[in-house]
Amino acid sequence: MDDDELVAAMMQPLEIDFQVTDHFDEWDTEGIAQFRRCGRRAIRKLGYKAHTFQTDPAKRADRRVIVYAMITNRTEEDEARLAERSWFLIQNMPSPFEERTDP
Repeated sequence: MDDDELVAAMMQPLEIDFQVTDHFDEWDTEGIAQFRRCGRRAIRKLGYKAHTFQTDPAKRADRRVIVYAMITNRTEEDEARLAERSWFLIQNMPSPFEERTDP
């Protein structure tokens, strides 16, 4: 996926959750750099400030790197929307104690 495609793919999740994440093999330095670069671009394109970081593979048993790109300057309206969405997800999450009917 080229940079423009990745930026476009990140836009909707950023508008909803204010962050995007992905997992990479520790040797995939190009993929990690592209994800961080495109995350910053997508966030700036939405009019926000960006922060990116990655985990240390030495601290994970699978030695994978988790990369985060997140919006840092959310407004009160953004916070309210996120809280509302979180409450909706919690309300609609199936209980682990109920019998499931899906295959």
